[in-house]
Amino acid sequence: MKEHNLTHNTNKDDKLALHQKYSTPAVDIYEQDGGLTLVADMPGVALDKLKIDVDHELLTLEGETAMAVEGEQLFSEFAPAGYYRQFRLPEHLDLEKIDARLRDGVLTLKLPKASTAIPRRIEVKALN
Repeated sequence: MKEHNLTHNTNKDDKLALHQKYSTPAVDIYEQDGGLTLVADMPGVALDKLKIDVDHELLTLEGETAMAVEGEQLFSEFAPAGYYRQFRLPEHLDLEKIDARLRDGVLTLKLPKASTAIPRRIEVKALN
């Protein structure tokens, strides 16, 4: 398990240090003719707690987990961990057309190739 220290600025004079433990989600990446498919296991992450960012070919996956338990907590050794992972993306992808879906704790990202990166066949015409 990796630990990340995050700093959140509420204003210039007031900094709040946040400390949260993250797990690295298991990821499979498949290359297909139309682009890449990334599948990440992120159990316990709700759609509203999932954040996917792309900044200059750097893909960031971040998800928070929550545990809903009723009653007064008397003792605790377990704290749910969030998920955090980054990937450097190749230049030939169309970052404007990324499709993301979350189902049963599995995140699937479709990263299509840019139209300029897809090979095409040029028809040659005979001149008479």
